[in-house]
Amino acid sequence: MGLIIDRANIDDINELIGLYLTIYGKDYPLEVGTNKDVMKKHILDKDQTLWLLMRDTDTSTIAASCIFELDLEYKIGKITGMTVNRSYRGRGLAKQLLGAGIDEVLHVGKKVHSLYATSRTIEVSSQKMLIANGLKPLGIFPNARKIKHYETLTLMGIFGEGVLERRSKVERVPPQMIPLYNSIGEVLGSEGHPAVGHACPVLKSDSSLEINEEDFEYIDAPMFVKKRFEETFRGDKESIFYPFHKPNLIISSEKCDLEIFASFSKKDHYCVLITANNSIRDLEDQFKQLIFSMKEKGIYYIETLMRADYYEVICFLLQNKFLPSALYPAMREEDGVMHDYVLLTRTMVPLDFSETHIDDCFLPFVNQYVEQWVEMNLKSLGVNK
Repeated sequence: MGLIIDRANIDDINELIGLYLTIYGKDYPLEVGTNKDVMKKHILDKDQTLWLLMRDTDTSTIAASCIFELDLEYKIGKITGMTVNRSYRGRGLAKQLLGAGIDEVLHVGKKVHSLYATSRTIEVSSQKMLIANGLKPLGIFPNARKIKHYETLTLMGIFGEGVLERRSKVERVPPQMIPLYNSIGEVLGSEGHPAVGHACPVLKSDSSLEINEEDFEYIDAPMFVKKRFEETFRGDKESIFYPFHKPNLIISSEKCDLEIFASFSKKDHYCVLITANNSIRDLEDQFKQLIFSMKEKGIYYIETLMRADYYEVICFLLQNKFLPSALYPAMREEDGVMHDYVLLTRTMVPLDFSETHIDDCFLPFVNQYVEQWVEMNLKSLGVNK
């Protein structure tokens, strides 16, 4: 019979782990290719996961694997775990699997409004494969994960029919976001929806404030964090929108009533700020103390996702040295309207793209990020490029 597309089953887990280890080695950061319990959960949950394999029925070998994680409540999906057995490369198997999955959940099945994928930048092959299947560049995660070195990831997305036409126009954004909107406009053509830049108000700062990381408590107890998260945000869908991320850490401020719920990977020093019980702007100058304490705890990269029209909060983050690095248009539907979201990131280590291999379509995103990083970190000292 040869090669066929099939769904993964429980009996495939050991072979899949072997495949991921063979291709990616021990540095592979995702549990979905290394943790048996996590893999079993995904395979059994056929509503939330489509796990496709390319099987060689002649040799009973898994030739390729690709996972589509689905959040049906928000109608968004994530493509992950794409890998091809070295013995089967050069036959277009990755493109076939991706095409089959995209059709099933997006174009034909219409289970989600959009699918996104991240790709590593140790080589461009995975980027080109995703682009060949219709995914569009949306931005980068600079210095995001520490594997063998600090590695940048790319963000790409593909959208269902009519989704982008329902985007909400963003009337006011900080000027730092305009380059992102321009890049997305070039990617999407007439559906770019350029926004108008408005300078952020000057943030008053107390330069005499003493840095004291002990003002923050870190609660690293996943079961407690999960329970606290569910109790705090029961029925609040707006505050917890961060698809495919669950908190495992609470950062609590001793000086104000604020609990930040975060997802932190100790392995690669990667931290996602998911939500908080009150606005992070309540911290005011204490936010600098928070950043200092996070670095002391081994957090070297921070990201957060913000609806693009949340002007005041975005300004606050920009003024605390976060930079816009990706824009996800039409990410979330509310009352029939699709809203854009911006990814704001801050790297705590020197910016380094020396080991980065990236497709040309991502260069506008890299260039705009580097220019803003230089503006923020060097020009204030009188240093020019």
